Amino acid sequence: MRESVNPEIRIAKFTLDGYFNYGNVLQNYALQQVLLRYADKVDTIWTQPETFLPEMWWKWTWKMYIKWLIDWRNFRTEITNGHVGREMARQTKIRDFSDRYISYHRVALAELSNQIKQYDYCVVGSDQVWNPHFGNYHQFFLGFAPEEKRLSYAASISTMEIPAEERDFFVQGLKDMKTLSVREQAGADLIEQLTGRKAEVHVDPTLLLTADEWRSVSRRPTWYHGGEYLLTYFLGRRPAQIDAIAKELGLEVVNLLDEDVYEHYVTGADEFLWAIDHASLVYTDSFHGSVFSILFQTPFVVCDRLGTGKGDASEKMGSRLDTLLGYFGFQQRRTNESKDYRIENPLQPPAWERCEPVLARERARSDEYLRRVLGLNDGCLEKRL
Repeated sequence: MRESVNPEIRIAKFTLDGYFNYGNVLQNYALQQVLLRYADKVDTIWTQPETFLPEMWWKWTWKMYIKWLIDWRNFRTEITNGHVGREMARQTKIRDFSDRYISYHRVALAELSNQIKQYDYCVVGSDQVWNPHFGNYHQFFLGFAPEEKRLSYAASISTMEIPAEERDFFVQGLKDMKTLSVREQAGADLIEQLTGRKAEVHVDPTLLLTADEWRSVSRRPTWYHGGEYLLTYFLGRRPAQIDAIAKELGLEVVNLLDEDVYEHYVTGADEFLWAIDHASLVYTDSFHGSVFSILFQTPFVVCDRLGTGKGDASEKMGSRLDTLLGYFGFQQRRTNESKDYRIENPLQPPAWERCEPVLARERARSDEYLRRVLGLNDGCLEKRL
């Protein structure tokens, strides 16, 4: 057990609630571990009520709860054996990772102002916490805390258009933050345009941990029985051409969100890490799928995000991938439909030697920022290497 480096510093951390997304849970864990280099206590505060039901695009009504409890007309059986049942199993495994590795507390919104008094700082980030199209984004400007406690790290806005009805609140929320750190340059540009304030741009917290630190919390998936594989992880529509590419390369396909293969669909967050680390090739449209491919030095191909139909907003979410690939000069690893989702020599590793200098620089920039906003002088903190 490490010695407490700064027991007087207590941090409350805020990000998107839930167990529905690997990237969200892993960035939550990463920022916790980074902040623990500077503070003795770091708690993630969640305001969503506890529930055994999965996070879904539709809401559970009180009638559904009753139907579930009494299994009205086999309601519970049909739910359990269908998509919701698989999603319950997947989120249960992601929750298991959170329970083991993340210190989080559920606090009702009405109690935040009182509960936050026990913390010295509130840090919001990363993920899309400032996306005005998310219904609960208001809390992530930390209005329940004194202004001197309101800090951000790599917060993402993920849009260049603020709805007219949200603009005043959004601008005031930004102005009332003590410090502003965002994940994308586009977000910093928007903030300066709206408020005149200059936000600093920092890498996603997942990049602040080393590959070995991530391996220490990874676990071999139950579905792995040996052999080389091409791993696919798509949050949008998965291009059908990938199956032909895998066949040409002589690789089995493992699709992590394939509902037709139960054991693949219910992969846990720790298994997700292992799967990327041991893949021969990764095909993805995911930011964090790309991040972990880079950290584990697994050859990867990034595809443009495809939505569910023409004009789908998810088709326009590529700026953060552009930023990420630009850091390392890996733009040639990106492809799209016009290229038939191919790149030249996909199994040939990119120039991994570019990574360490970039990571060292960005980790140093993040360290300097966090020391500064937490009021730590260069000589007062013994760094944990």
